[in-house]
Amino acid sequence: MEDFVERHAVLIAAFPVLWIGAIVTASAVFRRQRGKRIFATSPDSCIFEENRTSGRELGGIRALGVASNALKVCVTRDTLYVMPCFPFSLMFMPEIWGLDHEIKLRRVRTIEERSGLFGRSLVVHLADDKRIELRLRDPDGFRHAIQSAGRT
Repeated sequence: MEDFVERHAVLIAAFPVLWIGAIVTASAVFRRQRGKRIFATSPDSCIFEENRTSGRELGGIRALGVASNALKVCVTRDTLYVMPCFPFSLMFMPEIWGLDHEIKLRRVRTIEERSGLFGRSLVVHLADDKRIELRLRDPDGFRHAIQSAGRT
């Protein structure tokens, strides 16, 4: 056995790196095929934008996946964007934990404010009973942007 390990040491050491590289590549191809961003670029005409925010999708197993300072939140006049910042957009993390959303503002029902151990957060309630919790540095600016776009 030791002889096998010595003869194949380079391959054994390279395998994890190659495996991770394959997963990163597959996730990048997957996102591009579905029109998802790899780099969190701002949509045109943002009325609110905040980088490196925190958040999670509430409900079910996805509530365990929290993005801490890894999301970009943008509001345009008709859409709320919650997208992962690079490199958190790779390795299927947004797909697994539900951290990539493009939500029409007409689907936003209410915005609830919560205070907790980690500070103030907003819970965005959507028409399909989905809930997204966001920890923003400017929650009042976010609310104002949603309201000025004609929503709650």
